[in-house]
Amino acid sequence: MELKSLSDFQRLEGTQLSLGDRRLLAHHPEFYQTPKANDVIRRQHANMVDRILGFRLKYIEEMMVAEARGFEPDGSHETWGPTLHSGVQTWVGLDLQTLQTPYSECLRILQLLKIKPYQHIIDLGAAYGRMGIVIGGLYIKNSFTGYEYVKARVDEGNRVYKELGFSRSQLITQDLFDKSFELPLADIYFIYDYGQVEHIDYTLKQIEAVAHKRPVKVVVRGKFTKRIIADRHPWLDLQYEGKLEELFSIYSAFIV
Repeated sequence: MELKSLSDFQRLEGTQLSLGDRRLLAHHPEFYQTPKANDVIRRQHANMVDRILGFRLKYIEEMMVAEARGFEPDGSHETWGPTLHSGVQTWVGLDLQTLQTPYSECLRILQLLKIKPYQHIIDLGAAYGRMGIVIGGLYIKNSFTGYEYVKARVDEGNRVYKELGFSRSQLITQDLFDKSFELPLADIYFIYDYGQVEHIDYTLKQIEAVAHKRPVKVVVRGKFTKRIIADRHPWLDLQYEGKLEELFSIYSAFIV
């Protein structure tokens, strides 16, 4: 079927799709394209794609909110994550479509990057791993690793990857600021505004060490990280800055 409007995705949502049907959809570029380029439609589209693929995001997030409320009844998404996760800001209770990058934006990023076969992409703060879905479906010769602090999100993302047969996509439960964590080599790193200044600065310094060894690209989503780069990391060269609907920037680096 054609996927030209939100109503087409709504029909898919209401259809009893087999696993084979979902796998076919996951390899179709139009499945990840938003019908209209505005933020409301992008979010609605992404929510429908999640449900069509079989993600149980609302249930998982509501269970975490309920647990957090038991400790902090008057809290919010600003405080519940640190309450549950040893002081780490995991954005429990944040709207799911704010927590995650829309599928259409993931697709746009990958198109702009013009990634080559067998390049490895790492997502630092991956939530449920939407980027790994788009890569697994459309860039089958590339590998994806997403690091996420919350194990429930990691388990759910990996469950869907396995169902769809995306053997080159994986999520790993990881505290990015654990001193024992060594950032693996990759060709592309994806960063969202996921922590305090010192956290993002720490991660960028790790990527800088990689850039001494090989060319890298860094995709940044969020104004906070962009400011930190402008103030502290001149080694990153801005290649693309989002215009109109795009909310991300692409940097490159190779320090010789």
